Amino acid sequence: MSAYPHIDNARNKTHELQAKLNQAAKASSTRRFHALYDRIYRSDVLDSAWELVKRNHGAPGVDGISIEDIEAEGVQAFLGELQQDLLRHRYEPRPVRRVSIPKADGKLRHLGIPTVRDRVAQAAAKLVLEPIFEADFLDCSFGFRPRRSAHQALEAIRAEVNRGRVHVVDADIAAFFDSIPREVIRDAMRTRISDRRVLGLIDGWLRAGIITAEGQLLDPDTGTPQGGVLSPLLANAVLHRLDQAWQPMSIRLGVLVRYADLCRHRHKSAYAEDRIMPRNRGNPSRRAGIESTSSA
Repeated sequence: MSAYPHIDNARNKTHELQAKLNQAAKASSTRRFHALYDRIYRSDVLDSAWELVKRNHGAPGVDGISIEDIEAEGVQAFLGELQQDLLRHRYEPRPVRRVSIPKADGKLRHLGIPTVRDRVAQAAAKLVLEPIFEADFLDCSFGFRPRRSAHQALEAIRAEVNRGRVHVVDADIAAFFDSIPREVIRDAMRTRISDRRVLGLIDGWLRAGIITAEGQLLDPDTGTPQGGVLSPLLANAVLHRLDQAWQPMSIRLGVLVRYADLCRHRHKSAYAEDRIMPRNRGNPSRRAGIESTSSA
């Protein structure tokens, strides 16, 4: 018997909801869902969203409230208040807190940290929306998807190399999260969602603004914060159009393998590169002339 029957029950009910939404989306590739908002603030969905946010830890947002603070005050009271604010349309997202971390090339990667409250709300939305869009996403995409990983993308590349595709083009979309046009995100969401309340919720997160380390409020008109719980799904919905456009050209141009953040550490990156393009093992693929080109 589980020590956490309440959480187990919430997780099971959420999984049942996700399975039904995924089946409905698969049954009709043109269906647009119009009654999703009330599912986002369901108690079981919010409970499951809290567990996801708690499991990922993470720092406080602009309000300074941490996961530990919420636990000390009472999680169910916190979720109950969030539920009522969503139900009565009083919920207003806060700006995200910007944290900049150095990249290998000397540039900075900007991460946006939402408040814990906003992370839970976004996680609830993701639990409801992800199974719908997953019904559409293609096998060539591996980044930020359930039960898919960068290691699987690596294996897909290796398999294609072994089939004789010996030229590898490594392309990177520069500052993708920061530069996605908002209207493109909205269009991608509207392909499957007609519930205006949900679309308004997403738009609120996109327009919430950014607080810099110096305390300046930024109001960019593009992008979705890298670090937001829902941002990876929004990005995949946009890039799904790239996947679709590539498919008819795959025989002539080659196989597309799309992933995000292949490796977090330098030694893993070196290992991955060696798996795909061995340097000193007399590998026939290397002798065949595998090329890797990169653009940013």
